[in-house]
Amino acid sequence: MARRSLDRASFAQRLEAALRGRPRDERKMLFVGVLNKELPEGREAVLVGGALVEFYTSGGYVTGDLDIIGDRDAIIPLLESAGFSKSGRTWWNTDLELVVDIAGRDLRRTETIVRVVFEGFTIPTVSLEDLIVDRLLAATYWKSATDWEQAVLLLRAHRSRVNMTALKQKAAANDVRDALKELTKVVGSDGPSASARR
Repeated sequence: MARRSLDRASFAQRLEAALRGRPRDERKMLFVGVLNKELPEGREAVLVGGALVEFYTSGGYVTGDLDIIGDRDAIIPLLESAGFSKSGRTWWNTDLELVVDIAGRDLRRTETIVRVVFEGFTIPTVSLEDLIVDRLLAATYWKSATDWEQAVLLLRAHRSRVNMTALKQKAAANDVRDALKELTKVVGSDGPSASARR
C-alpha cells in the first residue's frame, strides 16, 4: 500500500497549521483528518469513543482525549515526528493540546465505518449506531454511569437519524439488547434522568 505523503517531517507543520486557532472540539476531528493524509491507503485511522460522542453531541459531552483505531506501526512514527510523547497507553502533545489513544488495530466485527466530512477532510468514524452500542457495552459491563449518560445524549440528539433496525441488530450481536430496551424507554418517554440507570 502506497503512502499518501512521503514527508513525515512536514506532518508536524501541517498538523500545527490545521489546528492553529481552532476550538478544542474541532482540533480532534482535524487531527484525524491530517493524520489520515499520511497513512497508507486503506489503513486510515478511524475515530471512535468519547471524541466522537463530543462531535455528535455538539459538546454536550466533552472528553480530554481522542480514541482512534488504526495501525500503530504507521501512526506512532507520525506522532513522534509531531512531538507527541508516550505516557502509559496514550500519546500526549501539550503544545497542541491533544491526547491520542490508539485503542486498537481493528474494529469489532459488528462495527461499520461511515465517513464524516469536516472542514475539507473526510474522516472515517464508526456509525452512530455503533457508538451507541459501544456506550451501552461500557455501561453494562464496566458499570459506567458516564457511558450510560452518553448513550442517552446520543439517542436523544439523533433519534430521527438512528437506524433503529441496525441499532437493535448490533445491540443483540453485542449482548446489550436489554440495555438498549431500557435506553429506548428512557429516551422515548423522556422518563428518568440519564443517571437513574446506574
